[in-house]
Amino acid sequence: MNKMKLTALLLAAAMGCGVFTACGSKKNNSSSSEVSSDSEAETEAFDTESYKDIIMKDIEKAEASDEPLELGSIGEVVTPDEKDDDGDLGEYRVSDSGTKLYFNSEDFPDALMLTLEQYFNSFANNDYTAYSRCAYPDYVEKMEAYLQKEHGYDMKTSFAAQCTNLANNMNGKFKVTRIKMDVPAQYDETKDNLVGYFENFADILGEDYYENLLKEVDKVYDGEFYVMAEGHSGTESLLISAYEIVFVEKDGRYYVFG
Repeated sequence: MNKMKLTALLLAAAMGCGVFTACGSKKNNSSSSEVSSDSEAETEAFDTESYKDIIMKDIEKAEASDEPLELGSIGEVVTPDEKDDDGDLGEYRVSDSGTKLYFNSEDFPDALMLTLEQYFNSFANNDYTAYSRCAYPDYVEKMEAYLQKEHGYDMKTSFAAQCTNLANNMNGKFKVTRIKMDVPAQYDETKDNLVGYFENFADILGEDYYENLLKEVDKVYDGEFYVMAEGHSGTESLLISAYEIVFVEKDGRYYVFG
């Protein structure tokens, strides 16, 4: 990727771009995630309805699962040369699947980052079962009940819609190439970020959800992430910009709210 273009994308990240439909809180910006389906054909004019129909057929018989993820590992720290196309992005580590991960291991454990990578890959592969293994089970249960009551559809339909929205941003298939995770700045001086985060979803999760969650899990992580992806044209683009995401650690596993 051209270094000038990469810098421009990062400037865009600071200003905001894209769309991301998850149980998350957008900070100053916007976002989106990855998606790909072996069964759909790419066209210049992306057909969202047809794409969603294909995904619904793909996941119709998919079952939720609480089986642990097979996370793999992350390599050693790589420091790119300043002259490299991505030299201005700083140090990174590469997962077994080739994704470049930019994060401080003192803030976010390797297993959390690998879970985040698989979370995105579940949308890339239209894999509802994989998604269910990444998401916190109680969140999925409460979101399912909320969607059925308020909107008359289930989590699979929501998942398919999200896959479609994300694919639409890339005009079809794409592969995540980089994920960056930062500790968010405090965005409300009157309260902790996590308190504010869960207040946003009180109608779905309940007024006392965060207080009760702290009693059930070992730790809660608040992150702000960016994602870059490569589309079918081979061009790498900024896909997610400054979007907040919450993870919990429980019994040695990491789960995402989203």
